[in-house]
Amino acid sequence: MNAAGSGRQIEISILEMAVGKLRACIGADEKLGYQSGIDEALKFNQKVWDVFCADWSSDTCALEEDLRTSLLSLGLFVKKRTFTILAQPTCSGVLAIIELNDNLIQGLKNPVSRGD
Repeated sequence: MNAAGSGRQIEISILEMAVGKLRACIGADEKLGYQSGIDEALKFNQKVWDVFCADWSSDTCALEEDLRTSLLSLGLFVKKRTFTILAQPTCSGVLAIIELNDNLIQGLKNPVSRGD
């Protein structure tokens, strides 16, 4: 496996771990329990996104500028949403972050090739 492939797999694994922590906080009735561990799960997820954003904003990032800008916008959205949910936890807020992470995971698993 090449370095890009193994790096991508690490990113996928970390995002899947974050999603697992978030999903574990949601009960079968799709409600957040009082002692669900949501704070820890959200903070872990935010750390993951902070690392991604640092990479995307680096001069050495190999991604195209438009993609980097879009990903950084998503990172800002996650940060704002996380602070909102930490202040007032809602299942819909957590599910939105889970969905965003799941979409990023799918994008990493099935990258779109450029038609150069």
